[in-house]
Amino acid sequence: MRTPPRPPAGVQRLSASLASWPLAAISVLLLVLLADVAPTSAEEPVDLLKVLEDAADEDAATQILMPYLENLKELKPEVVEKVVLRQWWTLAREIVAKSHVQQVDLSFAIRKAVRTLKDEADELLRTLNPKYGQAQQVAPAFQWAQNDTCIFLSVKYTVRWNAPGALEVTEPNVNMTLNTFNFSGLGKHSNNKYRYFLSLNLFDNIVSEFSQWSAASVGKLSVTLRKKWPRKWPRLIANKKAKIGNMHMWMEMQEKLDSALSGMTTVSNSPVTCKMLDKLYCLATDTCKQSDGCEQCPGKTVPQAEEGICTGMPSEKATLTFKDADMDEGELSGELKITKAKNEFDIDSYEVYWGKDEKTKWTDASGANGPPVTSTRPTGGDAEIKIPSNTKIPEGASHILVYSKNSYGEYDTPGWAVLKDAVLPKGKPTSLKFDDEDGDTGEVSGTVTIGRAEDQQKTDEYALHWGKSDKKRINSGSFIRDVMKQADRDPTHHISSSTKIPDGATHILAYAKNEFGEFPSPASIRIVDNKKPCLEDGAADCPVGVTVSPDTNPEAQRAQATITIAPAADQEKLSFYSVYWGRKGCNEGGQSGAKNGHIKDVPTDNPTWELPANTFVPKGTTHILVFSKSKLGESDRCVSTEFQDVVVETPNTEL
Repeated sequence: MRTPPRPPAGVQRLSASLASWPLAAISVLLLVLLADVAPTSAEEPVDLLKVLEDAADEDAATQILMPYLENLKELKPEVVEKVVLRQWWTLAREIVAKSHVQQVDLSFAIRKAVRTLKDEADELLRTLNPKYGQAQQVAPAFQWAQNDTCIFLSVKYTVRWNAPGALEVTEPNVNMTLNTFNFSGLGKHSNNKYRYFLSLNLFDNIVSEFSQWSAASVGKLSVTLRKKWPRKWPRLIANKKAKIGNMHMWMEMQEKLDSALSGMTTVSNSPVTCKMLDKLYCLATDTCKQSDGCEQCPGKTVPQAEEGICTGMPSEKATLTFKDADMDEGELSGELKITKAKNEFDIDSYEVYWGKDEKTKWTDASGANGPPVTSTRPTGGDAEIKIPSNTKIPEGASHILVYSKNSYGEYDTPGWAVLKDAVLPKGKPTSLKFDDEDGDTGEVSGTVTIGRAEDQQKTDEYALHWGKSDKKRINSGSFIRDVMKQADRDPTHHISSSTKIPDGATHILAYAKNEFGEFPSPASIRIVDNKKPCLEDGAADCPVGVTVSPDTNPEAQRAQATITIAPAADQEKLSFYSVYWGRKGCNEGGQSGAKNGHIKDVPTDNPTWELPANTFVPKGTTHILVFSKSKLGESDRCVSTEFQDVVVETPNTEL
């Protein structure tokens, strides 16, 4: 047999030395070696926690953690928690001291671990009470309020509303069915355990699937119970003689909800209260009938003993609204809103059909009624149903109808809405005309004429906008006006005088429009900002000058003379020359405030005017002013000449 090789001398000496060590010391050494070779990957906390779990005592744990204490930022919170939970207080204090030096916040981990130890210690103290393990069953205090559709409960984990109680409960159990509400849960308070249990037999039925509960805040349970029928209850509990000592009206909440109950009459009975008397409830009269007395209940002659009501076919209809969101012709989609019937107690479902008018269901080619488009159950509130995209509209269908239905049939009269197929206009206007009649720069006025679209069947009106190009509107404030379509002529709109052209606007756009939107492409016309004549002194359309002959009328403020205008070089767009008396000449600012009275608009083809004898001369007149004039208005600049009112004194013949 081959002899195994001898270990190196260093290993022999280490083995001999370890042979004399106590077992505990050898364990510490091995743990330190394991810690030194521990990986530095993301798995380090798990490995380190396992090593600490196996540590024999605090000294061993200190040796394990020593390499990590100089960089506490890399030490996971779970490791610090483990040190505290193992109650290695000296090591824990050393870690905290080093955290202050290294500015590492370990407060959360320390507090969490200490709290855990404290909770365990408190639990141990509680067990000194021989009754502590037995939870005492108590009824929690609660408040209630109502609106037309719901009952609201606030349940506090205490036997008296104003007394302290448990902050939370474990194993909460809530059951809401028909007219019952049950709640139970375990809580701790004042070193005692309590099983809170609340059972309520409600005045009327609720809809469990639309009722809900939650831990609203510390120490409380919040409950919302959906009433089966929107009504004002006279009380919460079915038995009006029942007394619940820890039940209170939730006044603060009720004040907020009273507006929803405004105008509603408080009912006296319900199927629940009538059934307690072995009678049947009649909604129409809000009374309890004998089991054979449903014939006296208007519209509800069928007894239903199990539910405690007189019933029959539905007696009320719902209403509906619908707006098509599918822009393809012959198809629709969108939200169909059903506004519930006033009383839904005898309605099992709302059935939606196509209609050929507001009362008659659509029929197919064989004459049979078409199947329901969709249906929904009453919820105590309004319902919204999604009509899927690309739903085909049957030929001949013009309405949507909704019928109230139960096991006895459908209410004869449906709610209805006219079926409007959402389709954009078929085309844009054929033309657009506009000629600016405002001569001021940056302003327009005049009539916009919109050429009717070739197919106006889907067009209700035309929308006018300012455009920054022939296809795009300006970024803001583009809308001018909606112009109703005309069947027999092109519609028009007059843009009022002195209308400012918005910044960036270069065009006027016209879109064909209906209630569902606008045809995407507009008709357009470029804005030509027409201007008055003679915008600058010496321009070709300014008069060259004016002369006036001497006044031959000797009376004061009376004149007779000839005014001769030297015409403009370009008279093509001129209509007249406007002649005025003037207080001063044009070169003295005669364009502003100098006019002293109008004399005459003189035709451009004969620019001379004879002042008739005895023509009145306004006081203060010193000049004759002449302005160019076109259909866009009168120029702001003028030419002028001096005028002298000749006065000849008459000799006194009496002397």
